[in-house]
Amino acid sequence: MLEVRNAILSADASGETTYSSVKLGTRYPVRVLGINPPPASGTLRTGPAEPVSIVDGDGDARTNICPSSGPIQTRTLEYVPGYNEYQNAPTIVYENTVLYLDFGDRTVLLTGQQLVQGDTVTVRPLNTSLYEVGVERTPVESVPGNVNDEEVQDADVTVPTGLSEDTWEQLLAGQVDPANVAVSGGELTIDFSGEVAVACAPVGLNEAPPGGERQQGGIEINPAGPNDVYLQDIEPGDDQDTIDITLNNTASQDTNITQARMSFYFNAQSTGGNAVDPFDINNSTADIIYADDFTILDSMRALDRDIKLPGNETETTISFEFDQDGGSEKIGQRDFFVVEFRFETGEKGTYFVDIP
Repeated sequence: MLEVRNAILSADASGETTYSSVKLGTRYPVRVLGINPPPASGTLRTGPAEPVSIVDGDGDARTNICPSSGPIQTRTLEYVPGYNEYQNAPTIVYENTVLYLDFGDRTVLLTGQQLVQGDTVTVRPLNTSLYEVGVERTPVESVPGNVNDEEVQDADVTVPTGLSEDTWEQLLAGQVDPANVAVSGGELTIDFSGEVAVACAPVGLNEAPPGGERQQGGIEINPAGPNDVYLQDIEPGDDQDTIDITLNNTASQDTNITQARMSFYFNAQSTGGNAVDPFDINNSTADIIYADDFTILDSMRALDRDIKLPGNETETTISFEFDQDGGSEKIGQRDFFVVEFRFETGEKGTYFVDIP
């Protein structure tokens, strides 16, 4: 859950989707003598949507700060373990940038807060729902929404909370006078004096939040993808129809590519804007065609057979064989394309291939 919390904050800071995962449960090792209990499952879920309030010194609600229609709402994200014998395990809760253990009658902080930093308060609503239950590891994509901020005079900011007033005074020490911190009826209200910058940066879990995904100015070359799969090398093949790329899976776990899509191809030799398609994908070490006739700009398509990517910094070479259907245009220097891979976890990685 700490990984998920940090991924949510990183998505807001970078403006790009971040990837994390949660191991929901555990399977007990096989015993020679005795009988194991069934696997212990866990649940990862969001709580109900609850209101967020931003009111200025004149008593006017600032409902347009968040870049979406409708009232401002947020949710908690909770991991609930389901052990067979241990019945008093705490729920791990993320709310308002804070991660903590909830034992029912008390809470234990696991992180600090990033709700208030200096003269800026940043509300990061989680306003998409998520529910996963089981034993295996489940992926979580944190998708940043559009961000907006306004200067507000004498703002009162109210957010839902499961923490006590004393705990929030501790969290906000050095940022807010304790006299301006109040918790009542499951709501935290922070009273600011003077002008303060109030920012709203919603984040969606496994989908874009209401108001849409944050747009970037361009394509980042070889972004960090899920499972730490990086583009290691790009080499032209033996002819002008093939490009070999090498992916490095730096994670400790193996993974598979199950789907692919080519979202863009730029042919520097083409004066008419013609695309080079379709293309085949094969694993050059086995010379097996995994998919064929992928047309540029088509939707994500399943591969005939998964491409295996062993972990622990293992390099795997994948070939793209382009078929121009007898045309005169060939792949050449200064060409580039963007390919998207879907991994077995459901996560997606986007890679920019600049042909040398």
